[in-house]
Amino acid sequence: MSRNPRGAAAPTALGAVLAVLVLASAGCDGWNDPSSPGPDVVRVVGTLTDEGVECPAMRGDDGVLYTLGPVELVRGEVGDRVRVTGRIAEGSICQQGTSLIIQSFEVL
Repeated sequence: MSRNPRGAAAPTALGAVLAVLVLASAGCDGWNDPSSPGPDVVRVVGTLTDEGVECPAMRGDDGVLYTLGPVELVRGEVGDRVRVTGRIAEGSICQQGTSLIIQSFEVL
């Protein structure tokens, strides 16, 4: 392991790879475990949009952009009105918006 001028261990490529592997193993498609209990359960009604970079997205009636996962639970097409119940994710692979871990998904 190399040392920086202050004597501390310098970051290595191996460290970066390990960090990516830890994050990738945190949950399906980079999502937290939806079965773990948490106080952040929300119900959002809105419209599916094409605004998601890495994940499906919806614009809530509250004006907030929500990204949705796991992706296999998302149904419908851009423009469809939907109701989603889920937990706010502490981390996800999505690059914008508030990420929701879907517990229920309904096309209205």
